[in-house]
Amino acid sequence: MTFKKENILIVDDNDDMLDLVQRQLKAFNYRTYKASSVNEAIEILKYADISVLISDLNMPDINGIELLKYAEEHYPDIPKLVISGIPTVHIVVNAMKSGALDYLTKPFTSDELHKAILSLLEKHKFIARPSKHLSNSKTENFYGEIIGNSNQLKDLIEIIERVKDTRANVLIEGESGTGKELIARAIHYTSKLADKPFIAINCGGIPENLIESELFGHVKGSFTGATETRIGLFQAANGGTIFLDEIGDAPLMVQTKLLRVLQEKEILRVGATKPEKIDVRILSATNSNLEDMVAKRLFREDLYYRINVINIKTTPLRDRKDDLLLLINAFIAKYTLEYKKSNIEVNEKVIDILMRYNWPGNIRELDNMIQRIVIMSDDQITLNQVPEHLKYHISTSNDTFKSLKEYEKEQILKVLSYVNNNKTKATQILQIDRKTLNQKIL
Repeated sequence: MTFKKENILIVDDNDDMLDLVQRQLKAFNYRTYKASSVNEAIEILKYADISVLISDLNMPDINGIELLKYAEEHYPDIPKLVISGIPTVHIVVNAMKSGALDYLTKPFTSDELHKAILSLLEKHKFIARPSKHLSNSKTENFYGEIIGNSNQLKDLIEIIERVKDTRANVLIEGESGTGKELIARAIHYTSKLADKPFIAINCGGIPENLIESELFGHVKGSFTGATETRIGLFQAANGGTIFLDEIGDAPLMVQTKLLRVLQEKEILRVGATKPEKIDVRILSATNSNLEDMVAKRLFREDLYYRINVINIKTTPLRDRKDDLLLLINAFIAKYTLEYKKSNIEVNEKVIDILMRYNWPGNIRELDNMIQRIVIMSDDQITLNQVPEHLKYHISTSNDTFKSLKEYEKEQILKVLSYVNNNKTKATQILQIDRKTLNQKIL
């Protein structure tokens, strides 16, 4: 089958409706993406080169109107079609104001849907071109979910652009929370495999006695509890990309099996005697030092070299402060939309505190912190919503160096001054006991 150039995203919380619309569109050779929630649709919009957005309006949590507004603000070049079972005048007007160009009343025929799409493209005078979010322009701040404009991010995006359409194995190394899975998703969803499966696996999150079966599948009766034959995650990812997160946590027995997959392009189910050919691109990630693990015989050397054809090292957030304000604004926008606080304001002092903190948990810590702050806020984010340990963290760039003991004493005295010398409160903020506090200020 030869697909048309248009990629159509269908959004509906009803799985039967999603499947029906997808079948109707595939009959006309359109390439389709499906999403059952607004959050899932936003994820696809960030990565895939979408030509038309078709969305239901009545969905739980975040409704279709909010999706239309988001898409109109971030992707104004994508024409939008609303499908609804209750198209009252009020609903239609609201949808049009939010960016929709047309609507269809459920149920509709495949011919009606096709005509609506052709009309939509004509109305919008659509011209196929690279999506804004896939641009590698120096002025662009977003690449999928990768946010920033620092030199480190530009170098990273250049690597992704070079490797995305190859079958080379990629190893992504870096501290926890630095966005290793985001990089893997960007490689997949900006590549020619974007419409194929992307399967992410946490190698440390599956019990050791189950990991082989989960990865490669099993045949009925191969072990106690194997009541039926099942495919594994590698078969599920066939034709697409599999992402092995925390590969350093994979048991040695599984490492041996992975090496076979890489060498022979085939898997062997647990209990099976005949291997099965697969076609999967393998991306791996770790926050461990695999070279040290190889030296200690905790990780197979031959597997290490196999997965490490292309090496990407992530940059901790403390070393890319140029991107911090962009990330803060992006997460505030994300959670104000999710929690329906669109008119929320942010106190400048809050931004100053967030900017000077070093974020040892990296982007994951920042994401979680902004979510917490937005939830705890009403119409304004103030210092009251900022956790104490952020307020009293001092980051200095003075040229005059001090000893660690001097820094500790200076910090403790600042906290004591703030709490009017109440040592009980100070120990709670500093997370040390009273004896330690007294010793450090001597």
